[in-house]
Amino acid sequence: MPVSEAVCPAGISSFFEICTTDSVGRPLTDPAQIGARGGGFGIARGIRARVAVHRASKTCIEIRINSKPAPEARTTKWALEQLLRKAGKTLRVRADLSVSVPIGAGYGTSAAGTAASSLALAHAAQLPITLNELGKLTHVAEVVNGTGLGTASALFVGGFVLVTEPGAPGIGRVDRLLFPKGHSILCVYLGSIPTQDTLRQVDIASKVNPAARRAMASIRRKPDLSTFLTEARNFSREVGFQTPEITRIMETAISAGAVGAAQNMIGKAVHTVAETSKISRIARVLRSTTANAFVFSSHLANTGVRLVEERNPKH
Repeated sequence: MPVSEAVCPAGISSFFEICTTDSVGRPLTDPAQIGARGGGFGIARGIRARVAVHRASKTCIEIRINSKPAPEARTTKWALEQLLRKAGKTLRVRADLSVSVPIGAGYGTSAAGTAASSLALAHAAQLPITLNELGKLTHVAEVVNGTGLGTASALFVGGFVLVTEPGAPGIGRVDRLLFPKGHSILCVYLGSIPTQDTLRQVDIASKVNPAARRAMASIRRKPDLSTFLTEARNFSREVGFQTPEITRIMETAISAGAVGAAQNMIGKAVHTVAETSKISRIARVLRSTTANAFVFSSHLANTGVRLVEERNPKH
């Protein structure tokens, strides 16, 4: 029974532009070209996928999240089915996902789970595929299933990311901004917002895209952390995602010493960045002023999705 494990950072999206048309406004039909521009952070907390494969006459895929059956993980299941179909293999697959961030709150768990599971399956089943092809599969799975538009590209790079051109890895363009030494990311989770519900809103792009373009232009002129967080915060306010509670949390974090704060896209959640030495104090302030909030910190993940090496490899 071949078994492989892979880990993927969670992907916090801070702002985004929906890109579903070409340069002259014609709708894109290739899901690999559909995507988003924007930016965010890959954080060390994320998803670990353990995939076991067995020979079978018919493909059967079982996915569990944090030890519980996960029929809702349709994006990951779709990607694994496509991966096996392309390779011409039928296998019984069990993917056990350990998720250490909230689901459905702008932490990119759908893309991260799909990326880690696909990489682990490809390794366990010895499938002939490149990392860019796995990235494309993850991206297309997100677009087809309506669970995201641009997180996959960032998750295959890691770090403090700016997605400057939309599309799957190998098609889109991703840059990395410099993250200051001695800083960490602090997150405040209040609740989930299904990504599909937001992306299905009528004329959502007309509301989101102008604000996203202004944010991107400002960040490109001055690509530093403070500018990024300020523009991301302005973006969520301008498009109407911010609630009074989200605004208060961001203001509280900044007053307590954070460099800046922004809202997760898309979720009832906030992410802030501060000097690591200040994180514990800021977290205490946020916990004391925000009822029923899950507050946690993480380091920046400087690598993207990757295999977990065996501790005692066989020779």
